Parts: sequence; C-alpha cells; structure tokens
Amino acid sequence: MEKEQSELLAKEFAVDKKLIEILVDRGYDTREKLYAFFYPTLDNLTDAHKYKGYDEVVERIAEAIKRNEKILIYGDYDCDGVCATSILYNFFKSRGVEVNCFLPNRHTDGYGLSIEALEKLAEEYLSDLLITVDCGITAVEEVEYAREVLGFDVIVTDHHERGEELPDCLIFDPKLSGDDCFRELCGAGVALRIVEGIGGIEEMKKYLDIAAIATVADVVSLTGDNRIITHSGLKAINSFNARRGIKMLVKSCIEGEVAAFDIAFKIAPRINSLGRLSDANDVLDLFCTEDNFLLENVVKELNDSNAKRMELTNDLTEHCFEMLKKYDFEENAVIVLYNAYWDDGIIGIVASRITETFHRPTILLTRSGEVFKGSGRSIKGLNIYKYVSQCSDLLVKFGGHTMACGLSINEKDINEFVKRLNGLIKADYNMNYFVPKRAYDLDMANVESAMDMARGLKMLEPCGEGNPRIKFKESVKSKDFKQMGSTSHIICRDANKETILFGGLKYKEFLSQNVQKDLYYNLSLQTYKDRVFAQAKVNAIECDSVEEQGDHSSYLMTGFFSGEEYGGEVDIQGAIELGNNLYSTCYIAYDIDTYKTFLQKYNEKFGDIVTQNRCVSNTAPITKIVFAPTTLKELGYYKNIVLLDRPLGFKIFERSAGKDTNLYYVQNVNILSKLKKYLPDYKKLTQIFLSLRNLLTERDIVGISDLYYAIAKIIDLEYNEFVLAAVVFADLGILKLSSKFYIDPTVKTKLSESRIYRIIEDC
Repeated sequence: MEKEQSELLAKEFAVDKKLIEILVDRGYDTREKLYAFFYPTLDNLTDAHKYKGYDEVVERIAEAIKRNEKILIYGDYDCDGVCATSILYNFFKSRGVEVNCFLPNRHTDGYGLSIEALEKLAEEYLSDLLITVDCGITAVEEVEYAREVLGFDVIVTDHHERGEELPDCLIFDPKLSGDDCFRELCGAGVALRIVEGIGGIEEMKKYLDIAAIATVADVVSLTGDNRIITHSGLKAINSFNARRGIKMLVKSCIEGEVAAFDIAFKIAPRINSLGRLSDANDVLDLFCTEDNFLLENVVKELNDSNAKRMELTNDLTEHCFEMLKKYDFEENAVIVLYNAYWDDGIIGIVASRITETFHRPTILLTRSGEVFKGSGRSIKGLNIYKYVSQCSDLLVKFGGHTMACGLSINEKDINEFVKRLNGLIKADYNMNYFVPKRAYDLDMANVESAMDMARGLKMLEPCGEGNPRIKFKESVKSKDFKQMGSTSHIICRDANKETILFGGLKYKEFLSQNVQKDLYYNLSLQTYKDRVFAQAKVNAIECDSVEEQGDHSSYLMTGFFSGEEYGGEVDIQGAIELGNNLYSTCYIAYDIDTYKTFLQKYNEKFGDIVTQNRCVSNTAPITKIVFAPTTLKELGYYKNIVLLDRPLGFKIFERSAGKDTNLYYVQNVNILSKLKKYLPDYKKLTQIFLSLRNLLTERDIVGISDLYYAIAKIIDLEYNEFVLAAVVFADLGILKLSSKFYIDPTVKTKLSESRIYRIIEDC
C-alpha cells in the first residue's frame, strides 16, 4: 500500500497511520478489509450453509425438537465446553425440549467420550439423541458403541482436528470444510451457529455473550468470524441487560468495562478452575439460571476455586523450574517433564508458562490411572500436533492442534517418545530458533502522539490470538521515575502519558543513568478523576550499552551474603572456552574495563556474544555476558557461571546456581579501588545505622532499593554509598535479611572487624 493511501485511510478511520501500516502487514491491505476489521458486524459471518455437514445437523436437531425427542448434550470440562453446552442447553430449554447435559470429570472420566460414562448416561436419562459439543471428532469407537449398543442417535459437533477415521454419524466440525469457510470457530462458536440455523439470527444473538467468553478462553484466532462474535458478545456483556450470572462474576473481579484481556486473565481462569480441580457441572448455573442466591454461591465457588488453582499452579511452576535447572538445553529442543503425582488439572497451564519463559515447546505428563496423561504447548511457527502425531505408535491416545496437544502414554514408552520427538523437531529446526527474541510492532519514536495512538488502539479490540495487542518499544536515556508512595512500583509522568513499571523500584537508579536502554510496553487509554491519558505498562527493559554505566551497587550486594569461598578460579582464556555452546554459560562483569576486555576477546574467538546490561529479560539459558545484573534468578539454568570480577562474597551465587551448575571466577581487583569513593566515614556510618535501626523498628522492608528510598528521605546520601554502608553492616553481622531486613541487637562489634571495609579502605 502506498504511503499516500495509508495516510488517507488513517484520516478516514481517525487512527494513527502507523496503525494502518501494521494492519496492512497483518493482511488487512484494502479499504474493504480495514472497514470490516474496524466495524465487525454479524452480517459478515460466514454463510453457515457452506459448512460441510451443517445443514444435515441442523435439520436433524430441528426434527428432534419437532418430535419432542429427549436430547442429551455431552460436553467438555473446560471453559469452551461449558459455554458450548450452556448455549445448546438454554436454547433447547427455551423450545420446551426435555434436555439433559453431562460434563465429564477431568480426573475420573478424562477428556471426550468414554464408554463407561455413556453407559451410565444411557441408563440414567434414556435419551433419543446424543449431541457432543467441543469433543467427539476422534471418538470413532465410542460413537459406534453409543449407536449400536446403547441405542443413541448421535451428532458430533466439534472444532478439533480430525483423526484418520471419522465417527459414523452426522458431524459439524468447521475443520472439515474448505477454505471458503471460517474454520477456526471454537466449540461454543459451533453451537452458536447451530442455534442460528434452527432459530435464526435473532435467537443466536441471545448467546453471543457466552460464545465470546469461550472464543477468547479457547485461544482461537480472534480474526474473521471469531472477531465478529467476540466484538458483539463483549457489547452484550458490557450492556445494562447483561446476563445476570456473567454480570455477578464480572463485578467480583473486574473494574470498569470488560475487554478480551479481562476474559482471558480473569473470567476464563475462574470458569476453568472448577473443571481443573473438581467438577465443571456447577459452572453451568452461571449461564443457565437467574436465581440470585444460587448465582452468589456459584461466583463464590469460582473465586475460591480460582484462588486455590493459582496457588497450586504457582507451586507446580516453581517445582518445574527447579527441575529445569538440570535440563540440557543444548541437546533438547522440546521440554518434557513428568511426575506421577502432579495434578492433571493444572499441567496445561504450567506447560504454557514454561513455553512462554523458555521459548520452546513443552509437554508435562502425570499419572492418570494405568497411563501417563500429558498436556503440551508450543511456540509460534512450530506445529506440536504434527510432531506428536508422528509418534502415534508410542501413544495410547492423542489430539490437539498447532499450538497445543493432549496425549496419553504408557510409562515405559516415555523415554523413547522424548527421544523421537526431539529428533523430529531438531531435524527441522536449528537450535537458534529457540533463542527468545524481544518482539515489538512499533517504535514510539515514530509515533506523533501517544494520546492519539492510545485512542486508536481501542479500535483494534478485541485483541488476542491472531490479533495480538500492539507492542511498543521506546528508547530512552535518563528517565526520571518516581516511587509510587511506599510501594515497589515506579512511575514517570509526561504531559499526557504516564509510564509505569510495577515492582520496578530496583531499576529506578539504573533508569536514571545516562545510558541508552529500551523499554517494551503495552499502551492503553486510561481515565482517572476526569483526567484522560495514555498509559504505558512496561513489561521488559533491555540494555546492551554500558559505555556510561556507573552503578556498582550490584557488585557491592555480593558482599551482603557471607559464607565460605565457592567456585574455581579460571583465567580469561579458560573462561572463554567455557562458552563455546549456544546454551551453556553466563558471564557476569561488574567493572566496565573487565567487561570491555572480555567482550573483545570472546568475540574474536567465537563471534558476537549476547550482551545484557543490568536487566535479565528472559530465563532461557543463552550464552551471554551480563553487566551488573539486578537479579540472579536465571543463573540456575546454566551449565557454567563465570564471575569475571571476583565478588566480595560467593554465597549469593551458590544459592542461585543449580545443583549441576559449575561456578568459576576470574581474579580481578580493579573494581575495588573504584569503590573507595563511596566509603562513608565513621560519622556517616553511625548516622546511617541509627536511621536504619529506627526505620526497621517501624516498617517491614524487603528490598535494598525500598530500604534506600526510605532512608534517603531522612539522610542525604548516594545510592552506592548507602549500599556499601548496608553491606558493611551485614559483614559485621548487625544488619540481617531473612524475610525482611532487621537489626540484630545482640551483636556487639567494631568497624575494624569488617573485612569488606578493610579491603576497600586499603585499596
């Protein structure tokens, strides 16, 4: 598209021309496509009659309604399955149909149709017609049993990928249709179109809110029909006449207007939580009743269950991250972890977190009955379903799509499965493919007005899979962030824009230094006390340049942790040789001269090494050199840690390293002489100590930055000066840190007994 044309379109749609350029890159390259994108309408939905099997399914269901047949809906325990079931259940009830529904229990019934469950249902409900939603496309044997043995007539409605053989029954699955149809509907979207076929578009509109929740929750592409459904459904959710159950759930966890983001991170996790931990059937009441008392109980149960799910998920995530400290990232393209005692209801969430953190496909497995049950997630561009299907002879059962998979496997076959899966993926992908890349859509240097851009971004909603939020990068040098009250959050306010970094107090000094750094953030339009402004929420900081870096506080903090010397000494050449693999070694430098010298020598030997300044922006153990790191959390995933400046203490690195991590140091005392200028005299140390003692009696403080900014309001002193004083007090045993900083009143000592004070003073 020509520049002049994009400018005209930007004026027509009243958005920044850069947004038009991004949308053009995403395929909206004509005025007609852009208009359809900005103004989604139900009139633009795919003609449902084009779908393969659609007319036959609609006709059979209409016939069942007319004949007063008893209908049984067999759903799924996730948010999409619950929503799809609710749509059909409500619709059938409104038509006077005798209808029952069943959501399998994840733990006892497993995913999809099971013969055992079908036998119980046949005996309990004596239904004529069985309709599956969000499942059934691969249930060939189960459908045959339901028809031939149990006497059901069966309709399968699903949206997952088919197997080699299809069930012998009527089927509506968009994946079976051609490219002239929208094939990415979720299970609830399929149910919605069935309602339309029987009751018309006005009837369908009654269930757009439920379908919107499912569409976002199931992470299907928010393009085409899904964008239309979600856009229309969000209007219903935010309307005065919103469904009572949804309104009550929204009120319990969301302030203001509901967006797709809120569904993904607040509503859907709550709906999913019951199915993950217990039984999803209770969630149906959220959509199927108007009884306030019952809804209050359901909403409370969802919130309580979600809180428990979050706790379990965090615990399992931490456990898996610990396991990965022994993982060979050089040899393994895919992460596969298993444990017989994990909760199978949360392994999918944890797999997703691991994939996001380490940027490689992940499968977690846990025992379920006689087999191990697994859930997998993938990265963009790698079809995990394709590779898992090539291992089908090792699997009891499997299914899924491009970005996610589910499988069952016998324990004896797990190692062979891991070996083959890795071989298949490594044959197609170079290991460089798994190096995380910081992606962004737009540099703020090319944006004329942050306010205009933020206003335009609202027109891109609903955002999600297939229509991601615009990611911004802003390059800054010195940036004056202020602490937000007594929190660990920092904020920088300009005319009509505020940049906020939650938990970013530890970066405040670094951000104020005159060195080029990149902030990555999401931009949104916010209103607070009648003030309208653009808000940038920073989610990452990257900085390669250290030319003007002058902060030594990270080095000083190594002295806060006393302990025996740990690690082996190595010279520069030996240190370089340790980093000859893509995933192996993290080098840490605190002195600028050390950093420059090593960087030059390493690059002469192996080529350009990844560099980072202060901020460790990913956990994947890419061989790199980090200058004065603020956090050491990622170090446990490396084979080698090389400290290019011998630290004041080793215990902090010993605690951060994995059990199989090798720790080395290079003897270098140049940095010590540079610290002498920060050394407070006895009078200043006494003043700092007295202020510390009073402050820590009144307040609980955890971070060194929090402690400094509290002290700085009382005493005029530099950040490095304070950190050095705190380290000296720690060296003397006076200042201690457990869950918080505290002064040990039992310690009686002299300044001359501080090893660190003497070392620096004598330089």
